[in-house]
Amino acid sequence: MCGMQKIDRWLTQLQSEVANPFSSQLYLRIINLTAFALIAWMIPIANEVWGMDHFVIIDHGFTGYRRLAVLLREPFFREHYQWFLYPFLGLTGLAVLGFSNFISRLFTWVLFVNLHWADYEVSNGGWHVLHHLLLLSIFLFRVEDHPKTRVQSTKIVLHNLGFWFSWIQISILYLTAGSHKFLGSYWLYGDALFVTLNIQEFSLPWILEFLDTNAWYLRFANWVSLFYQISFPVLIWFRPIRPYLLSIGLVFHLSIAFLVGVIDFGLILVAAYAMFIPNNRAKKLLYWIDFSRFLRPMAGTRSIKGTGD
Repeated sequence: MCGMQKIDRWLTQLQSEVANPFSSQLYLRIINLTAFALIAWMIPIANEVWGMDHFVIIDHGFTGYRRLAVLLREPFFREHYQWFLYPFLGLTGLAVLGFSNFISRLFTWVLFVNLHWADYEVSNGGWHVLHHLLLLSIFLFRVEDHPKTRVQSTKIVLHNLGFWFSWIQISILYLTAGSHKFLGSYWLYGDALFVTLNIQEFSLPWILEFLDTNAWYLRFANWVSLFYQISFPVLIWFRPIRPYLLSIGLVFHLSIAFLVGVIDFGLILVAAYAMFIPNNRAKKLLYWIDFSRFLRPMAGTRSIKGTGD
């Protein structure tokens, strides 16, 4: 009965109460900050990535409406890639400051899809994760507490589904990565990190000096990483365990960013962890970073005290 009561309470919340409103709004800002930084980081080589001097051959057989995802394969749009680049930076920059709505987030996602496909061959799994998270973030509506109309109730349902499916997206990522590691032998025997860090492109000079043997700490980190990935989809739903689980994940992904050198993937996953910040803590953090509370009075706009668009 207790389990059925929890399910009933969860279904009621899904329809009438915004789940973790401050967590989702903080997450929106952080994921947009990451997207902004990722694209801005590539501005010095923008013409080689998205422009006429590109070194990537885009040859995807998209037809119909799906061609909207690969506009940058057309010479005309390649010549004017700034139409995609700078609006994207502007929209994500505004979202970081707390100014975003359904339309702006939808447009942000469309722009990112084009920038991603234009850079597809030199991107990595992190870009795909960000692609999906930006899509789900479109539905993180802001809804006033009272009164509740049918439209507002619909927004609450969509917000909650978008928020929880973002959790599920990360869980699927780990489940897929972890399960595929069992298809080989390196991860099972504890050799994966040793082999990876011995590849010059995925290591640093000072690390290579200490890799004469597969020491116990490399094997230990190997198996901890494997256990973390296969257990995450289950353990993340248990609140008492969550802080310890996420702490391991932060070490794991920061190591990917700054030891293995896949910086964008590591930072995107660290940013995704913002969705797991407890609601009360997210509320405090939002207060300290809420620049919009200074800008709204100057713009003559009203600050909404609700929990979404």
